[in-house]
Amino acid sequence: MAFDITRKKALETAKIDLVNGDGSPLYDDDGNVLSVTVHGPGSKVWQQADAERNRRRTGRIEKNRGRISAALDHAREDEVDFLVAVTVSFNGWKYPGPSDAEDWPSAKDQFRAAYGDDTIGYIRDHVHKEATDWSVFTSSSAKS
Repeated sequence: MAFDITRKKALETAKIDLVNGDGSPLYDDDGNVLSVTVHGPGSKVWQQADAERNRRRTGRIEKNRGRISAALDHAREDEVDFLVAVTVSFNGWKYPGPSDAEDWPSAKDQFRAAYGDDTIGYIRDHVHKEATDWSVFTSSSAKS
C-alpha cells in the first residue's frame, strides 16, 4: 500500500517564539519567552490574506501604468495588513493601548499598532519571515 502523504500536512497554526533584534530569545521580566501564534501557509486564512495582498499590489501597479515602484511604496503597509490578518494571538505580552486607561477595541487593532511600530520593527520582520516559512508549520519542525 502506498504511503498517505496527507499524514504530513502542515499545521493550521503555529507558535513563533520572538527574538530580539540581535537574534537572541525575547523574554518578559520573569524570564518567560514571548511569542505570537499565526495561521500558516496551508490555512484558508493565510491564503486569503496573501491573495488580498497580491490583489492590492497588482492593482497599484495597474493603476500606475506598470510602475513597480507603486507597489513598493506600500510594501510595509501591505506587510502589516498581512500580519494582522494571519495573527491569532500575542502570547505573554501585549502592545500598550492608546492611553494607559484604555484597551484596544479589538485584537486586530492591537496587532496593527504593534506591527506598525518601527521601534519594534524587528518583531514584525521576524514574524513575517517565520509566518511565510512552511517548515514552521510542519509537525516535525523544532523551529520557532
